[in-house]
Amino acid sequence: MRARRAALAGLGVVALAGGIAALGLVDPPCGAHEGDARAQAAVVLSGDVDYLRVDAAVGLYRDGRVGALVLTGAGVGGDSAEALRRRASVPGVPAEAIVLEPTSRTTRENLERAGPLIRSRGWTRVALVTSASHMCRASRVAQRLAPDVDWVCVRVRDAGGFRRVYRARMQEWRKLAGYAARGWL
Repeated sequence: MRARRAALAGLGVVALAGGIAALGLVDPPCGAHEGDARAQAAVVLSGDVDYLRVDAAVGLYRDGRVGALVLTGAGVGGDSAEALRRRASVPGVPAEAIVLEPTSRTTRENLERAGPLIRSRGWTRVALVTSASHMCRASRVAQRLAPDVDWVCVRVRDAGGFRRVYRARMQEWRKLAGYAARGWL
């Protein structure tokens, strides 16, 4: 009897571990509005180490789907609003179409600090540009911090191969749980 319970408990642990590991195969679910990315501006969240997010936002600008870019982050490289600005300027986004938020270090700070920039310009429809695995958390935070803005989600593919994307998804599931526990979603 004891051996049977131990075996069942062991199977339960294996099933739970397998279920948790399977989370890395899918992006966290996102109930946010996705559709026509026409908006007054696009917010590009930091953490864009391969510059895929800013490149997508530049494409929206060049296609005439957004009129301005809000670039966020205080870090280095793709975590820096300044580095994102340099990247956006190369394909010809004019300086007057770029707004920098250079002090944030987290997703929550990106959006907290971008909110006043958005409101001061009277923008009411804004494209949120971030990686597919990051979109769930980012869009929920955006909606929580700026419910007066119509956020349109623009998912960008996650950078890297299978292992890198898997790690990014697992990290997002953990961060999503942490943000939920803090009441930030």
